[in-house]
Amino acid sequence: MVSRWENGKRQPTFWLPHIARALDVDVRVLELGQARRRAFVLPALSGSFGALSPPNLRLPAHSHDSAAEIVSAIAAGDTGPLATVQTSHETDLLISHFASGDAATSRRLVRWLEEGPAVLRVNACGIVAKSARPELVDSATHALRRDHEIRDLYLRAVGNRVGTSPQALIKELYNPRDAGARWCSAMLLRDHPDESTTSALRAALRSEPISENIRTIGMILSGVDPCI
Repeated sequence: MVSRWENGKRQPTFWLPHIARALDVDVRVLELGQARRRAFVLPALSGSFGALSPPNLRLPAHSHDSAAEIVSAIAAGDTGPLATVQTSHETDLLISHFASGDAATSRRLVRWLEEGPAVLRVNACGIVAKSARPELVDSATHALRRDHEIRDLYLRAVGNRVGTSPQALIKELYNPRDAGARWCSAMLLRDHPDESTTSALRAALRSEPISENIRTIGMILSGVDPCI
């Protein structure tokens, strides 16, 4: 029904006052056809992100605002914000938490893993990799393995965020909120071949829930490049 309204195939009648109340706009504005959906979606999302944030995640207001803007763009099929600059880990967490509950938005993000500029693809990968749905997460880690542009950008982001010391990377192997960061940490640990990193990778292999990450860690332990 909402899709019909948005595409001009039907005009809401019974629902109009309810929509006006939900969007906090005078019903006459909607009756005159002057409402722009995205203009109302954005403040609504901005106001609700506090309740939608993942547990124990405390972020500044500007992160909420940025995430709300991007979620609004994704819902409208607009690649612009995600194709402009690589998003932060914290913003990705917020976007993923909201977007994973909407099937259409999730499908769009998975599609963007395959198309458009590298920044769009890596941002989509970062959001999908933080989803609570394993079938979505696996598509993100597959993209990391096969797309060298996504892989290079994600590896750099993880290195900049957590550092490249073996201790920091081993800790990131168990990041429960970012399967992409776990994948990248395993790859970066190849530069530190010693007993402690090998032991950490073996332990991570036993606890890792994502099949592509299991495959990658297993190949690293076998001395094989997972991206060949």
